[in-house]
Order: sequence, then C-alpha cells, then structure tokens
Amino acid sequence: MKQKLILKKWQKMVLLCMLPFFCAAGLLLAKNLYARFVVPWMPPCFLRTLTGLKCPSCGMTHAVYALCRLDIAEALWQNALLLFGVLLLVLRYLEMWLTVLGKPRNLIPRRGVVWLGIALFWLGYTILRNILHI
Repeated sequence: MKQKLILKKWQKMVLLCMLPFFCAAGLLLAKNLYARFVVPWMPPCFLRTLTGLKCPSCGMTHAVYALCRLDIAEALWQNALLLFGVLLLVLRYLEMWLTVLGKPRNLIPRRGVVWLGIALFWLGYTILRNILHI
C-alpha cells in the first residue's frame, strides 16, 4: 500500500521558492549538454528539407539554446512562440502559489476552444513567418 506524501504549507512555500533556482540550474546544464552532445547530431527539419518552408517549431531548439545563454533577443528571433511557452510556465507557477496560499485559481485556460484558438494562431504565425521569410 502506497502512502501519500503530505507536505505542510511552509514546506510547499519553500519548494516553490526554490523552483526558479532549480530551473535556472537546469537551463545552465541544458546549455552545456546541448552544445556538446545535441548540436553535432541534430537532424535537419524534415518539412523544411522537403519544402523549404519553416514548420511551426522550426528554430525552437535554437531559441531554447539562446534562452539558456540569456540571449532573449536571439531566442525571440529564432522562434517568437517561445514567449508563449514561457508565459504558460509563469502562469502555471503563479497557479501553484495561489493554491499553496489557499486561493486556487486557473490562470491557464482549460477549455478546448481556447486551445483550438491557440493552435489556429500558431498556424497563422507559421504561415506569416513563411510569407515574410523570417
């Protein structure tokens, strides 16, 4: 029989305070591992190789790598959708804080219609990106 780990409120708060530091350490580790082990073996984008067009996630790996180096301008240039991912992470972090403080709120939409709209926006971004060649 498994026992459920129950943390006290102050323990949860300490863990949430430490989370950004763990994430920063993870980004530094990812930057070093990426440069050493991933870049030499990174396959080209299949869609871009076939059609010459950028897929929605083209440049995302380079954007994350630039973010690891704290080069935000380069990260956004590689793929501006990275900003959306960072926004989702920040909103989820705030949701966790609100839950610990006893005021749970959903800051990230959970309805399918919203995510369909986001997918259509992503598709529009991809089309515009290929038309403007950025």
